[in-house]
Amino acid sequence: MGGRGSGEWLRVGNKTTLEDTKRIDIRYMNRQGLLKPGAVGTLKWSCGGKQKGLINFQCQSEYLQLSYRYREHDREWQPIEQRIRFDRTPCHYGGERFWFLCPGCHRRIAVLCCNGPLFLCRQCYQLPYNSQQQRLMDRLISQKHELGNRIFIRYENGKGWGKKKGMHWKTFNRLHAQYIELELQWWAHAEKYIFHY
Repeated sequence: MGGRGSGEWLRVGNKTTLEDTKRIDIRYMNRQGLLKPGAVGTLKWSCGGKQKGLINFQCQSEYLQLSYRYREHDREWQPIEQRIRFDRTPCHYGGERFWFLCPGCHRRIAVLCCNGPLFLCRQCYQLPYNSQQQRLMDRLISQKHELGNRIFIRYENGKGWGKKKGMHWKTFNRLHAQYIELELQWWAHAEKYIFHY
């Protein structure tokens, strides 16, 4: 059982997922103080230190105005102006929670994504989450890596050394047993592919 990405040879087909798109999260914007009426700024996306996109925004009391450029494949860049309305719900302990109203289906949503010319919700674009695209073996290895990083001081290439400082031995032993079980399940499924295909 190798490091991250092992098991890729068993995956069939890759559909665009929510995590593959540019996204605007209203919770992030609220935490950063960007939802105040009159707020103006730029949201940027990057990958590997390289800028992969940016949009300008202006916030009003009832909506967020977006200005950006969009290009489909190798066609000409098109200027896009999009207005996204807000909704608010009261919080149990006072205050209110902001939501986007999806421009496509008008549902309250926290995250809008761009998989075309406009920012819409993932349901409008019919985008699954990465975890929904994972096959059983991918899920097993992801769970094993997550657990390995949680319990070992050093964890790389599917192998871990040393109990994390501050973790009780009883907790470590219980989680380590789960870690071993995930590895055994992975190998049981791998053998089906190795010996039957």
